[in-house]
Amino acid sequence: MCGIAGYIARESVEKSPLKKMTDAIAHRGPDGEGYYYEDDIAFGHRRLAIVDLSDHGKQPMEYQDRYVTVFNGEIYNYLELKQELIEAGYSFSNETDTEVIMAAYDLWGSDCVKSFNGMWAFVLYDKQNETFFISRDRFGIKPLYYYCDNNNFVFCSEVKGIYASGLVEKAPNKSYLKNYLDNGPNEYDAETAFANVYRFPFAHYFLGTKEQLLGQPQFTRYWELTTNTSRERFCPIKAKEYADQYYDLLADSVRLRLRADVKVGSALSGGLDSSSIVYLVNEQLKAQGKADLQETFSSVYKSNGTQDCDESEFIDLLAKELNVNSNQIEPNEKDVPDELEKVIWHMENPPESTCMSGWHTFKKVKDTGVTVTLDGQGADEQLAGYLPYIASYMTSISIFDLYKEVFNLLRIPGSRNIVIIGFLMANCRFFLGKEIYQSLFIGIKRRQPPSELNLELKNSFEKGLVTLLHYADHTSMAYSIESRMPFMDYRLVEFLARVPACYKIHNGWTKYLARLAFDKKLPDEITWRKDKMGWPVPEEYWFRGNLQEWFIKTAEQPQGLKAIGESIDMASAMQRGKKITSLIR
Repeated sequence: MCGIAGYIARESVEKSPLKKMTDAIAHRGPDGEGYYYEDDIAFGHRRLAIVDLSDHGKQPMEYQDRYVTVFNGEIYNYLELKQELIEAGYSFSNETDTEVIMAAYDLWGSDCVKSFNGMWAFVLYDKQNETFFISRDRFGIKPLYYYCDNNNFVFCSEVKGIYASGLVEKAPNKSYLKNYLDNGPNEYDAETAFANVYRFPFAHYFLGTKEQLLGQPQFTRYWELTTNTSRERFCPIKAKEYADQYYDLLADSVRLRLRADVKVGSALSGGLDSSSIVYLVNEQLKAQGKADLQETFSSVYKSNGTQDCDESEFIDLLAKELNVNSNQIEPNEKDVPDELEKVIWHMENPPESTCMSGWHTFKKVKDTGVTVTLDGQGADEQLAGYLPYIASYMTSISIFDLYKEVFNLLRIPGSRNIVIIGFLMANCRFFLGKEIYQSLFIGIKRRQPPSELNLELKNSFEKGLVTLLHYADHTSMAYSIESRMPFMDYRLVEFLARVPACYKIHNGWTKYLARLAFDKKLPDEITWRKDKMGWPVPEEYWFRGNLQEWFIKTAEQPQGLKAIGESIDMASAMQRGKKITSLIR
């Protein structure tokens, strides 16, 4: 894990822009910095040492006097790939996955990324062919931003690094900001909140010359998720088979993500997903004969008025059951005015919430000296953990199962309205037919009826999840922590996409497959819990209480709203008395 930066110029490069870029992202790599220059190439790197802590792990790294690369991320299966490459005649001078990337590219070309299991963003230069190979992982876990014109291609792990170069004019992207206000964050499109600064697309690569890179680079997709949309009926025998496969894949994902030469801990929210990871980490520690207790990290809310968001009951239960060292921190309302500006600076856009739970969890991780954490990001989007998925599920099952399932689903807290909507939609689809059913949604803002569950999960996975991955990366890296996500192992992702919908929600249980897999391994209070809240923050209580005055003063300042652009006309709307603050009064 680290930060990468650089630029490729039509003419020649200067050294000063690159140093400014790496300084801007120093928080991503406090353990060192490195630089590589040719006439028209400048690569920079900030190192967070995790694998091979020696100087051999420094970047930019060269291989065979032909390749040079800057790489951010981890290739978790690098040892297996390394052995395969050794058998093919390759030799290595260090113990890093960076060298494996270059050897793999030498042998397999651009197809090498299809063999990588991990998270990555890298830029590789082939001196012999004078070509560049740039790639980002399948899911967009690791960020990579770029600016390009006819004279320069500028790239960095964070936008602030691109601006620090002095090569790019600072300007807002007004159309993006308008869409942000209308629809919320959007981390899956190429555009960003900054004019002419783009996200390198995840699951893509670029391969070409400098001339092809400058101006309008063309990207190639190397991976795409396919889903099972069959209306298969539930079978207990198959459910057990799927649950066993799920457990084995997740366990192997955890095994790979424990590879590190530094201390590894786990983020624990008290729910099934993070508890599953903590359990599997313990199993790995036992298998490896390690006596050290696992370190877990949690945000809790025990103060008056915030207990509705408190998960410490389940966190403490698991810590006692598995004998782990539970590190807990309690964010409070006083932190918001002091910390929110820092959060936004690191996020590089306004988040949907204050992000206090994640922010303070990583602060606690930093204080204890742990460098790597495992967390449960990505499970809800694959296992149908959110309530809105229920409506899609009800349109995915047969009409014969629908009437039995509706009563089970009503037992889920907060599900009543969603179940009723899903029930009506499913009946309309069955009795009216597909074409008439879809025509009912013409003219409605959404324009599409609820899709079948696995299609809905795919859409959420590809579009909604990437925003959460962005938050996870930028929040963890603010404290120089590497966050690893076992649920984002591509083998597990592809498997869950093939599992029919009836095994993800069943008998009134969301995440049924995961619950079945960890039944009797975790306490029933966690495995068969229905009221899990995610990473909750008592923001409503804070903003209606002691933070109300601060919030009102901040929200009513017109300067920021006016700067977004006249097309939004939001500042004038506020002057007419339509104030945001009326929502909390």
